[in-house]
Amino acid sequence: MGFSSGPLQEFCKLYGMTLEPLLNIYLQAGLSALKTPYCFEDDCTKEDPLSQEAFRTLALPLPYSKQHHSKLLCYITKELMDTANPPQVLPNG
Repeated sequence: MGFSSGPLQEFCKLYGMTLEPLLNIYLQAGLSALKTPYCFEDDCTKEDPLSQEAFRTLALPLPYSKQHHSKLLCYITKELMDTANPPQVLPNG
């Protein structure tokens, strides 16, 4: 016996549940941080999750991330790391 949309919506409201699967909600939260206009170009790298069609479809209604240029700051000195001050790793990691 299946639910029609009315009783199912009321059930979800009553118990604080959502009709959208939680996995989709969690994936969209992560994809919203990764989505940029460059992700939808053909030369997108394979390491980018948005290179896969399923993730692109899920991220389509999301806004673009506001990260135009990322910056690395040294944890100890708080200086900007760039080509003149490259990040380094100790032998122990």
